[in-house]
Amino acid sequence: MKPYLFAIGLAATLSAAAQAPGAATNNTALPPEIVSKFKSVEERTGYALGAMIADDMVTRIRKMGYDAPNDAIARGFTEWVNEKSILSKDEVRKVFMSVQAEVQRKNEEKRKAEGERNLKEGEAFLAANKAKDGVKTTASGLQYKVVKEGDGKSKPVAEDTVVCHYRGTLLDGKEFDSSYTRGEPARFALNRVIKGWTEGLQLMSVGSKYTFFIPAGLAYGTNGSPPRIPGNSTLTFDVELLGIQGKTTNDPAASPQPAVTSDIIKVPSKADLEKGAKIEVIKSTDLERLKKEQEAQKGQVPKTTGPAKVDK
Repeated sequence: MKPYLFAIGLAATLSAAAQAPGAATNNTALPPEIVSKFKSVEERTGYALGAMIADDMVTRIRKMGYDAPNDAIARGFTEWVNEKSILSKDEVRKVFMSVQAEVQRKNEEKRKAEGERNLKEGEAFLAANKAKDGVKTTASGLQYKVVKEGDGKSKPVAEDTVVCHYRGTLLDGKEFDSSYTRGEPARFALNRVIKGWTEGLQLMSVGSKYTFFIPAGLAYGTNGSPPRIPGNSTLTFDVELLGIQGKTTNDPAASPQPAVTSDIIKVPSKADLEKGAKIEVIKSTDLERLKKEQEAQKGQVPKTTGPAKVDK
């Protein structure tokens, strides 16, 4: 942690306080019980500044994992402000670097222990799960259960972009991502997701619903996907394959649409026209370009949620 982070945090705190609704601009805006506690405006202002700095600083210290008693924090702050610090700037920096290294070491030990525990729990779960009725295991170790077979004949290949609904959970049942929760299907390029998804969805025909039990090695591995997915986590995904983009699908948004060959006139509502909105003429060539840009964006894989591939 670098000392200037506190300065940034303080600036943000002061800015937020200044812009807060009802922020006092003069003495008359303050209740008498507050004014009576101080001898002057300067004293009151200084006390409030100190309190805000302390609140921001202590919150950040605790969040970053530093173990420091409040009296030591107060002493360091007071002596530094009064230019009576027993440490120089360079010495303060060295102490911070030493403490930061220790915190990182402890966090790494904690992460490693958690990962080892998750790996053992995952292996035990998969060993018991594979014997359950309806559960199948592939050569890679991926386990799946067919909830519903679709009527569609098409199955995706690794180069396809699929349209699906899904819900992902940890072994304790905690949901870490869901397209159902977001209220709209997701689109993923199968060669840009975790290995368990790439393999598993190629087993499904359009309209199918499967449950996948994905070992850590076919998911996010030792690193996980913080903060929602710890390292070495075995994951469960309920997946409903709605369609394959550009192929037969139950999702109209994924089906190829007829090409637009004429211009489109976009007429604003009466209210928008009164506000100054103009009638637009969208050329067919521009419409196709915009459509391709939108499709390209839909095909992108989310970076932090869902089954996005993690670089090793």
